[in-house]
Amino acid sequence: MRVPAEFRRYHQDLLGGEYDDYMDYFTRPQSRYSIRVNTLKSSMREVKRLLGERNIEYGKVSWCNDGLWVGTDDLDLMEHQLGLYYIQNASSFIAPLVLGPGDRVLDLCAAPGGKTTHLAQVMENRGLLVANDNSPARLRGLVYNIQRCGASNAAVLKEDGCRIDKLGLNFDRILVDAPCSSVGTLRQSHEVLRKWSLKWVKQLTTVQKKMVVSAYDSLCEGGRMVYSTCTTTKEENEDVIEHLLDEREGAELFKVDLGGLKVRRGLTENTWKCARIHPHDNDTDPHFIAEVRKSG
Repeated sequence: MRVPAEFRRYHQDLLGGEYDDYMDYFTRPQSRYSIRVNTLKSSMREVKRLLGERNIEYGKVSWCNDGLWVGTDDLDLMEHQLGLYYIQNASSFIAPLVLGPGDRVLDLCAAPGGKTTHLAQVMENRGLLVANDNSPARLRGLVYNIQRCGASNAAVLKEDGCRIDKLGLNFDRILVDAPCSSVGTLRQSHEVLRKWSLKWVKQLTTVQKKMVVSAYDSLCEGGRMVYSTCTTTKEENEDVIEHLLDEREGAELFKVDLGGLKVRRGLTENTWKCARIHPHDNDTDPHFIAEVRKSG
């Protein structure tokens, strides 16, 4: 894997002596994969039985009751197409679990639907779940996954995430899984390395800051928002949360904690309650998670 000099320098400064361990996750052969049992259509017992019949080794994901590690990537089987389980990196389980259920929930950047269908599962198909995305092409995949997984409480919306507050809607839970530089997807594709630059990161940060403020303004008083990315840059993570805290006096950070999951704290004094998920800590793609509550 050819790593551009700008990418290497940035991440060496960010990670220090852990840079090699961090990059080793993306370059070594993958030995285990993960799925989420969809309890809207199946059960852990049933999926374990199906895996056992195919001689697929499995084990529990310690921070998610519905998550399983599996020993193969040959998982796009009939049961997956029927929505009995969802093929998903285990770090993607975290944000919906931190957000939790609500009566009116918004998934602001929902496509292709992994976190949306997980939220429907967390909500037990109760209340209203609005799945938003502004890309017609991505919306098709989102609708397919919602239907496949039996998320009957979900409504699909096509709106600019940076202007969601202009609709005048209010939610008690909002997930902002923001478009980002996607360093966490390096295992799946090296395309990120070809396009990565600090200039690109700063362009994304401009959008992320608009998006997180617009989402916060759509929260009810006392509501909760989770901001997440699958990348590692300070600009797209801590700096975005710092911006929200500066712009909205009532925004309050809460400490992110999930039993069985090793997390690193945010990089700045104001964001230490956020969680950085490093790949070499949990054998997962990296993630950043911040939980914000609106006072009132």
